[in-house]
Amino acid sequence: MAEDERTGRLGRLFAALVNVGDDRADEAAPAGTGLVEPDAEKDPAGGNTTVLDLEGLSRSLASSPDPMALLAGLVVDVRARVGATGAPDFPGEAPKLPPSPLEVHLATRLVEAGLLEPDVELPGVRVVRPRTSGLFYLRIEEERVSYLAKLRVLQIESALNAVLLASHALESPNDAPLDAIVRAEQRVTRSVAGQAREVASRLEGPVRGEWDVRYALAYGIEAFRLPHRLTARFRVNARAGLAAFELDLVPPEAWPRSAFVDGLGVVPATEQMRRRAAGTYNARLAALVAGYALAAAPELGEVWVAGVIDTARDHVCLYSARIAREALEAVDLEGSFDPVALLRSCGAAISLDETGGLAPVRQGFSLDDEALCPRERYDAPELSEATLAGELGDALGCWRVSDLGIDEGARRRSVADELARHLTDSTEKNVQAILAAAREDGHPDVVDAARRCVSGLIDGELEDDPLAIGESFVEGGDLQRGCARARDALLSHDLESAGKYAADALLPIDGLGSFDGSDGLVWRGFGSYADRALYNRLVAAPGERCALVPAAYLEAHTIAAASALARGRAEEALAHARRAAEVAPLSSQASLNLAQCLEASGDPEAAGRELCRLLSLAHDPESIGLGYLGMAQLQWQGGHVLTAQACYQRATRHLGAPALVARLAMAALIGQVGVSAGGELSPDQADSLLEAAGIPLAPTEPVSTAFLEATRAATDAGIFRVARDLLRKLCMISRDDVYFGMLRSLEDEPDR
Repeated sequence: MAEDERTGRLGRLFAALVNVGDDRADEAAPAGTGLVEPDAEKDPAGGNTTVLDLEGLSRSLASSPDPMALLAGLVVDVRARVGATGAPDFPGEAPKLPPSPLEVHLATRLVEAGLLEPDVELPGVRVVRPRTSGLFYLRIEEERVSYLAKLRVLQIESALNAVLLASHALESPNDAPLDAIVRAEQRVTRSVAGQAREVASRLEGPVRGEWDVRYALAYGIEAFRLPHRLTARFRVNARAGLAAFELDLVPPEAWPRSAFVDGLGVVPATEQMRRRAAGTYNARLAALVAGYALAAAPELGEVWVAGVIDTARDHVCLYSARIAREALEAVDLEGSFDPVALLRSCGAAISLDETGGLAPVRQGFSLDDEALCPRERYDAPELSEATLAGELGDALGCWRVSDLGIDEGARRRSVADELARHLTDSTEKNVQAILAAAREDGHPDVVDAARRCVSGLIDGELEDDPLAIGESFVEGGDLQRGCARARDALLSHDLESAGKYAADALLPIDGLGSFDGSDGLVWRGFGSYADRALYNRLVAAPGERCALVPAAYLEAHTIAAASALARGRAEEALAHARRAAEVAPLSSQASLNLAQCLEASGDPEAAGRELCRLLSLAHDPESIGLGYLGMAQLQWQGGHVLTAQACYQRATRHLGAPALVARLAMAALIGQVGVSAGGELSPDQADSLLEAAGIPLAPTEPVSTAFLEATRAATDAGIFRVARDLLRKLCMISRDDVYFGMLRSLEDEPDR
């Protein structure tokens, strides 16, 4: 009888090892991982155990300065109580109850993940529960960590999420035996692809265009409820009906070290079993993301998916597939299917090794392929002849793409980039090449730049160096050279010379009224495409014809203002600061400089109005934070102590490094105000004080609405220089993980 029993056990083990396609079979191996055996689970406390409060644990981890130590303490406590009888250890003490099987299982998974191993120093982490998935997310606080340390953190995160998802799959998780818990975990891993269409159904409205598709894909990556973290990079070309993903797969060594096998219960798993289980799960991820993308975005006809693993030494691709919509339409992702067979039926490059795990293959595409990333997306808006119609034009506040431009020298820059290919160390040949380029382009600005460079080469003032010639072609005018001298003098703390050089550079322009608008143009300068888009939407007059001033013009006025103010010439500084703020109405620096000059000239009320104007248009954390800091100073000096405190508090919400200064100032402020202020204000109290004082709550509703609409329109129109700048600032303000995912999906500018 004993021989028959042993033969049956070996048969089940063999079946678990070789039956790759059977989802019900899991694998076993010799004991030795320290798991609690069924005999050890007999409850000497008569059914009374403690319970695992996952939500309470989540709150404790989120508030803990050292979540890893808290988890280690949990493991030690659970281990110490295994086998407890429910009686107190000593008279007068509270009864010592044993842990529930769910607690024991979480402790086991954490130990398997290496939580207590001393070989790797774990980095500092912060535990959060993203709203989209509700899962545990261990955010590493350190910039650089080793591969092994990162892998260990991901394993610990997976242990928490596996138990969380298993508890949701059980009717009464704290009453469930260990076998049921592990089986629930395995059901979760087998059913991950089944959530594709349900998550897609949460999206609001039809998914159309580049923005909607990218939003949908980024949302899905954040919303999937998976036992192992999904890190995915993706690209989209909605017009071509294409999306592509590169997934970071789960390495076999990160897979759980125990499994449930029918007839055997929970047993340890060999490396071979873990490789096979990890491979099957990783293949399911391809079905999940492709199925979701096609369900969420009807415009997509094909989804490319590559699964990769990056280690400290290597990068390998384990599958590469191009999955057409028709290939998945007949597949029930919520049912039982073989994911490897599914990928093979789609023509995927996928191979199994001798263990049944995934073997390396050649990746069949790159996320930078031009089919996914058309080069024209990064064409300079300033040189575009394209028009914007309907909603796109309304959202961006213009009807021509060129009216989104910010670089006055874009045409010269484009010609110089092409010219660099033909320059040599011969003055004669360089002169010929420059004149030929000017004749071919024909624009007066380019012709003037060519004449300037040719004159410099002939006179010997300009070297036959391609870089020097290119720089002179783009930024070699009298204004730019004068501004450069003023900048150097200012950096050398020679305020007198800085002011003189700046004034000399500006005299030929302002003296002749070149940018005074007498030609019917409104001359403006912008520091970013985001500034230009918001100007178009919120500031520009209807029918306005806007032209760009050189960046050096704004800089020269700024240097002149700073130099004059430092030398006590407030009125002179104010004149330059006014002109800079007029030319660059979206520049926070110009606005702050003007407010400072107004205050220095004895007009704090005007300074306050200028800071209010700044805050009414501010759209990035630095501008908002500095605006509130400036306003706090004015309010404090005016005796409005609580309003000043409200400004300081709002500044700390947006600033990075300078926030420390703001917090120190606020602490001193609270200390001086004392009881009358009642300590730190609540956010609602601070906002009410600001509104009562007529100070905008930045970013304002009109700015937020215009910003989001412009970002969407620039993305849909394929104007990625504008879209990237807008989306980056949208991320900085919103801190939304979905927007961050969209930002990462925008490819870098291609080499020209």
